[in-house]
Amino acid sequence: MKHRASLFVCLFASWASTAAAQAKDTGTLWQGTLGAQQIVVEQTGNFASTSNCGGTYFYRRHRTDIQLDGERSADGSCRMQELPIRWNRDTPKDQWRMRAPTEDRWEGEWIGTNGKSHPIRLSKVVTLPDAAEPSLTALRGDFDPYAYLRLSQLKLQRGKREHVNGYTLRWLRQPESGLSLFEVAAGYAPTQQAAINRTLHWRLWQWVDSEYQCRAGSEAGEAGFDTAEATLRHIDARVVSASLFTAYYCGGAHPDFGDSPVNIDARNGNELRLEDVLWLGQGDPVHQGENELDRAWSQYRQEIFAPWLVRQFAQLYPDRMGAPTVDDDCDYRDPDVWNYTDWYVLPGGIHLAAYFPRVQRNCDDPDWAVLPWSLVDAHPGPVRLH
Repeated sequence: MKHRASLFVCLFASWASTAAAQAKDTGTLWQGTLGAQQIVVEQTGNFASTSNCGGTYFYRRHRTDIQLDGERSADGSCRMQELPIRWNRDTPKDQWRMRAPTEDRWEGEWIGTNGKSHPIRLSKVVTLPDAAEPSLTALRGDFDPYAYLRLSQLKLQRGKREHVNGYTLRWLRQPESGLSLFEVAAGYAPTQQAAINRTLHWRLWQWVDSEYQCRAGSEAGEAGFDTAEATLRHIDARVVSASLFTAYYCGGAHPDFGDSPVNIDARNGNELRLEDVLWLGQGDPVHQGENELDRAWSQYRQEIFAPWLVRQFAQLYPDRMGAPTVDDDCDYRDPDVWNYTDWYVLPGGIHLAAYFPRVQRNCDDPDWAVLPWSLVDAHPGPVRLH
């Protein structure tokens, strides 16, 4: 799913440095009240360096982003307007009239399109509080501060336990978003279990924040996740692997869907990338997300990985990899549909997901596309899973 909608893994996340836990360094995060309502505001610009004083805010009771567009005046005051989901120049817009900040305070007035007004009183966020859930508090330094404050008052419900392959899972549900994911309750050494669960908790909270971001893409009640389901794919002494499937509408012309699997090295809790376990290149693997290697990673996927994978699948699944007989048949011989495959682990090997343009979305992610361990083991990355 991360390749068909960057909202879900790329939008949701870079592993931030510990400086992210201190909003004081950016000077752009505020919290306080609009009338009687609690709000959190993130500026896109800094007062000292730009005339842009707009940004984004949410009401704590709703947690859905509202865009602010505005310019700073010479005296430091800021006039902003809220941008509705669907708007044009003639659309009436709620206004903010903010005085220049004084030390760590920022105050002004909200004026609605109906003429009603409410005072706005904000203070700069200097440190981030503990969250309602210890699992989120433990991730405080890894989350964007604005996202962390959005999530900080949410709680998890502990659900059923499940026993799989000698391990015990406990399901966690976040009721406001309706999202569920498991954590490990038994089967690993305590340090391993804690490390695995940290990554699982990170992905669950990521998922929850993405759902709230998705809701901001259209009118209330129109946008959000229609289906969201986590499925354990495999668990053993070396790996924990699961699918996080989501069908969603976040605004725009069409709804969409996709999987964003999580694959965890059970020995240390690190989230794995495909090149960690399957590497066809020379030297050390290259990875997406490291800026100096992004181009090399894309080149590797397009020129080496995808053509090789098509050749392997042609031998393993000749019936599935045959030439289309009608125009709208799925053509899995095209390396382009495998360039940026998502993956998860199964007992028999690694499942790899094809991705097609919208008109052939029914061809996505075929169940049969499994690379057996014999081929993975013949081309190992630095992390062995078998």
